[in-house]
Amino acid sequence: MMWKSAPAWFRGIIDLALSVVFALIAISGIALYLAPSGRIAETLGWTFLGLNKDTWTNLHTYLGFAMIGIVAIHLIVGFNSMITMLKMGFKKAKKKTVVGLVLMTLIMTGGYFVFGALTGEGESDHEGTGSAVISNSSVEITGSMLKSYTLDQLAKAYDVPVDKLVAVLKSDYGIEAQPDELLEAIEVKNGLDREVFKEYLAEAIEKIRNNS
Repeated sequence: MMWKSAPAWFRGIIDLALSVVFALIAISGIALYLAPSGRIAETLGWTFLGLNKDTWTNLHTYLGFAMIGIVAIHLIVGFNSMITMLKMGFKKAKKKTVVGLVLMTLIMTGGYFVFGALTGEGESDHEGTGSAVISNSSVEITGSMLKSYTLDQLAKAYDVPVDKLVAVLKSDYGIEAQPDELLEAIEVKNGLDREVFKEYLAEAIEKIRNNS
């Protein structure tokens, strides 16, 4: 009962804390969305606002638990007020209240599917379900290759000289690469779109094969 009859100053503190934590979670979420995969972030020394990926990950996790606690207190403190307002809404403007609840449900459902589509696309890139294949070519570059192969390993997999592959990538596509670099690191370093990079690699390997 003490929580439900909390004074105004306490409610204000809870609202302020909720706002601050929400803003920080939004920032950390953006940082993690922009960050490359863990191994690449470490290799490149990636940072956002001066913090590395591990720090942002830990911060996002801690803030998430803090948000759970603050929201729980917020609900306990304002539960009676919420129920009262909903009852009043149904009595005075039942249709508007129902429409509002339906819209909120639709927005949350739509957000869930959009999030699933975006993260699903990213997962397919990173786990290798997506691939780039040049027509009439046996060269196939998958997401898992980008994540785990160095340029030298890719060259050996398709039996082409790695020095020629480095040269073709540089001369024909303006891509800076070293034989011992991970493909994903080359992608990030050169600011390339993943699917485009897959196509460039496949084309470069095919060019070397045709000129052999």
